[in-house]
Amino acid sequence: MTTAAQNPHQWDDAKSRDWPTEFKEVEISSSADEEIQKAYLYSSQSQIPKPLIVSLHTWSGDYQQKDPLAKEILARDWNYIHPDFRGPNNTPQSTGSELAINDIEDAINYALKNTNSDPEDVHIIGVSGGGFATLAAFLNVEYPVKSFSAWAPISDLEAWYWESVGRKQKYAGDILKAVSIDSVFNKAEALRRSPLSQDFPVKLRKDAELYIYEGVHDGYTGSVPVTHSINMYNRLVGELKYGVSNLDTIMQMAAKDSDLVARKEIIDLVTKRYNPQFEKNVPLFDREVYLHRDYQNIHLTIFDGGHEQLPQALGLIPYKKNTFLDFNILTLGDSNGEIQWGWVNQLRKMMPESEIVNISRSGRTIGFDNLGRTELNALSHINEFMDQAREQMGNQKYDFVIICLGTNDTKKVFAGRQNEVVVNFEKLFWRIKKHSMVKQSNPRLIFVTPPPMRTTNILDKYKGGNERLNKLIPQFKSVAGRKGFQVIDVYHPLLGVLDYYAMDGIHMAAEGQQIVASYIVDYLKKY
Repeated sequence: MTTAAQNPHQWDDAKSRDWPTEFKEVEISSSADEEIQKAYLYSSQSQIPKPLIVSLHTWSGDYQQKDPLAKEILARDWNYIHPDFRGPNNTPQSTGSELAINDIEDAINYALKNTNSDPEDVHIIGVSGGGFATLAAFLNVEYPVKSFSAWAPISDLEAWYWESVGRKQKYAGDILKAVSIDSVFNKAEALRRSPLSQDFPVKLRKDAELYIYEGVHDGYTGSVPVTHSINMYNRLVGELKYGVSNLDTIMQMAAKDSDLVARKEIIDLVTKRYNPQFEKNVPLFDREVYLHRDYQNIHLTIFDGGHEQLPQALGLIPYKKNTFLDFNILTLGDSNGEIQWGWVNQLRKMMPESEIVNISRSGRTIGFDNLGRTELNALSHINEFMDQAREQMGNQKYDFVIICLGTNDTKKVFAGRQNEVVVNFEKLFWRIKKHSMVKQSNPRLIFVTPPPMRTTNILDKYKGGNERLNKLIPQFKSVAGRKGFQVIDVYHPLLGVLDYYAMDGIHMAAEGQQIVASYIVDYLKKY
């Protein structure tokens, strides 16, 4: 059972306000009352339209609250806005009010006007109080947002008020300030602001995906019981499937409908905080999934965790990946290029019209006989590899040759031979350029830097590898440029996110490999 998930989290620190310099503070005039809403904005440096992420602060936070998603926004180079929407949830103007919802919509429109965001690729995400706001946005924002990701959300303010009273948590006082003017709890106003009780605009959201994620231990180790997520899922699915919005009626149907979550399943999860049959579900990265449901565009995942948003949350967002690029491409890499979920197969998914010949192999080096196997030495066999690649393409020419090597040359066993790596690198690239296939096809040549490696908690054979690789990267880029290769640097962007995408410190999960592939696709789109 995961215990790390139950520790305090960066995203829940409302006092942390240290933002990277790439994020700029902006001011947005409210279209409702002309109040100035502040936000942090990041504009992609790409010339190609990118997704827009609208990240909503937590219950007690505001726009200044540092967002752990920021480092991955930089890694992916996506557009981003972190709006204030009336600040902490302890005033009538905040806490799911019409003004707060309007502020979120104003933030979307501002970001669309001031970045290169794809207007059809807008995504809202939030955790805890931000999850509450995400659900409220799903039901009330008029813009055709593509997806909503609500992590550990509050869906019922009335229930959460009494739950907070019972737990002696400050949130009860916050709700009281938001929904009452006479210090007496206003049940009707709490329900009016609760996503669970609001109208579901089915037609408006028919093309939008709603993802609800919740850790099974929340309510015990955290402040929001798992029932908030399950009830919200049941209520929306009940309306989609039966046209019924009353939760009591829906729960009667749930006893015989596997698309819904039955009362017994809820009790089992709340009491056991475990599902003995969890292996039937696909895990959520390194987390066991105890309950998963999908119905049309509504999705629910209850995982082994607490009151949290997983650091890989952006990797779960259904952004636009596929392109209509039609190229013939040769790829040469190591295990990150060969594995089933690696960057080459991510390229294939993103470029289904293209023909990609992959000669990557696990353990391949630039110029060493790795594991005592000469066939893993690219320098020794490059002419043979290129001949095979030409045969596989037949009479057609390659448009691009993409090389991503260097990780295995920094292994501990080669630590004393690092002065040979750049020499081998230069020889390899010279031989590639001189090969008859390259001369005949005249493809564009691309070098993708190796991704970083974890510096701790890594297999002994890779210890010190990232430090060695860090020294080699500038030399690789210099040599590749001199040899006429375009350089795509994924090493530096991935430094901030590799640790939670690569469980072994070397091989990222598919969602991390997509970052590598997207950098390549962005380059190819120029042609």
